[in-house]
Amino acid sequence: MTRTVADEAGQSTLEYLLTLVAFVAMVVALGFIWHAARDGRLLGIAIEVASHGSGRGGLTLLQDVVEY
Repeated sequence: MTRTVADEAGQSTLEYLLTLVAFVAMVVALGFIWHAARDGRLLGIAIEVASHGSGRGGLTLLQDVVEY
């Protein structure tokens, strides 16, 4: 079976579309992370899931991380 120029043009169009969709998804994900960090939710989640500093406050957690 031989490939024509139209087949290759269609393939490159699909590749550009997939690349564009992946890039837009990364930009949107970074936007969500930016908003979570700006609102303080990201820090709250990090403090909540930290096993060695939970329950003692954010300052104790920060000191523990810096000393590590």
